[in-house]
Amino acid sequence: MKMKETISKYQIVYEEMKKEIVSGRMAQGEKMPSELQLMEQYGFSRQTIRKALEELTKDGYVHKVQGSGSFVKSSRIGEKNSKTIMFIALFAQHYFFSQYIAGVESVLKENDYALNITFSDNRPEDEARCLEDAIEKGYAGILLVPARSACIYANLYLYKKIRQLRIPCITLGGQLPYSGFPCVIMDDYEGGKMAAKYLIAKGHSRIASIMNRTECSGCMRYAGYQSALMEAGIKEEPGWAQWYEYETFQDFLENEELIGSCLSKVTAVFCFNDEMALGIIELLKKQGIRVPEDMSVMGYDDSYMCMFGEKKLTSIRQEPVEQGERAAMNLLQLIKNPNSGADTFFEPSLVERETVRDLQKSY
Repeated sequence: MKMKETISKYQIVYEEMKKEIVSGRMAQGEKMPSELQLMEQYGFSRQTIRKALEELTKDGYVHKVQGSGSFVKSSRIGEKNSKTIMFIALFAQHYFFSQYIAGVESVLKENDYALNITFSDNRPEDEARCLEDAIEKGYAGILLVPARSACIYANLYLYKKIRQLRIPCITLGGQLPYSGFPCVIMDDYEGGKMAAKYLIAKGHSRIASIMNRTECSGCMRYAGYQSALMEAGIKEEPGWAQWYEYETFQDFLENEELIGSCLSKVTAVFCFNDEMALGIIELLKKQGIRVPEDMSVMGYDDSYMCMFGEKKLTSIRQEPVEQGERAAMNLLQLIKNPNSGADTFFEPSLVERETVRDLQKSY
């Protein structure tokens, strides 16, 4: 008789809490009341409450986090996409993102996870659509290359929602402060500093920088460049720093004032990526300015594009395939253990080729 009464009591709690969860009155990711609060609410013993929570956990309505309590489980658990990762990149056709994806795919395939790839086209509104889709369709985790990561965080409300729902998410390409997301990125500050220090070591004291203003990585590379100049006692002059956006890339290179306002005042230019560096080299060529004899040019990424052109491009090396692999491994670990550390910072390296002149040597 006593056993039957105990079962009846925990079933009352079980059914009431289940109703709250299924109806949506308790949101996915919401923390459950403590055992003490539930004891006070229902007037039952701790043993009865604990039994009800155990059954809710066993049936997939609740999950426990060691040291934190019990939480309403996302409906995504157990659905068709619980073994699928969403990758949100910026563009469909870009040399860097294709390498990220190759690294991610190799790891997920080994671990029997599928990959769904979508693109924001570097627009926050499209990124929002992708994130909402990931939440609605119940993906096991999200890998995100943030759109316009150096700008105002229009999607911060979605980042916070993803955190609340306890959906594992890792960013690549840049950090998102205040989002709480871990990241797998290159140390772009050190990369920018390394590039500028290399040019200074080659005798250059008048160095321009051309950076992408909408990417966090562009801002960090510029900060590193500035740091190297200051350490060398070089004062950055007006016009040395130039900024562009992905959408204005071609217009930037067709700006006739770029030579006069910037490049005519320096002996070297450090570019946001290899694509911009090659564009600058082509612009200089049209003006009869030789690289590296008249102007030194450095890229960033060490992509296959470095081998284009008459002179092979000196560049700061990234490892996008390895970053993709690491991001996927960290995300899978995060899925298994939400409290695991998932940040990884890769160190840059310099690949010296033919586009930087040593001013301390005569040609």
